[in-house]
Order: sequence, then C-alpha cells, then structure tokens
Amino acid sequence: MIEIKLDAAAWDGAQDDAHALLEKWLVSENVHVKKGQALVTVVMVKATIDIEAPSDGYIEKIWITQGDSFAIGTVLANFTTESAVIQ
Repeated sequence: MIEIKLDAAAWDGAQDDAHALLEKWLVSENVHVKKGQALVTVVMVKATIDIEAPSDGYIEKIWITQGDSFAIGTVLANFTTESAVIQ
C-alpha cells in the first residue's frame, strides 16, 4: 500500500502550522487509474497542485474529503497496485 500525500517539496517555505485545502478528488475509491493521472487537487496559499498516481492501480481508501484542510505529512488516501486489489 502507498500513502498519497502532498509532496514535501510543496511545503517548502511554509510555516510549521501551515495547512492546505483539499479542493476536489478527481477519482473515486476502487476506480482504476494510470501512472501520472491526477488524483486530487489541493490548494495552498500560493498554488493549486494536482497529486498524480505513483503507478497504475486504485485508490483504496480516501481519508481526507473535499473541503477539508490538512497539515504537513497528512495521508490523503491509500493507494494500491492492480495486483493487490481483492475482487
């Protein structure tokens, strides 16, 4: 299982108590995605960022929902590869 998080580099220059806003999930749980496909859009003070799929697979579980804010290091979702999905 892979944890989907906002890349640490996106937080560079942010204060320790900085938060981002999860604007929109672009996929649902258990929907097949391709490597590099945008999964979620997050908004920071200075930028809007799409987080991409690390490989082909599925969003297994979404932890942070649309409109929620989150802090540095927060797991947004769990991702799994096709071979790990139990039908």
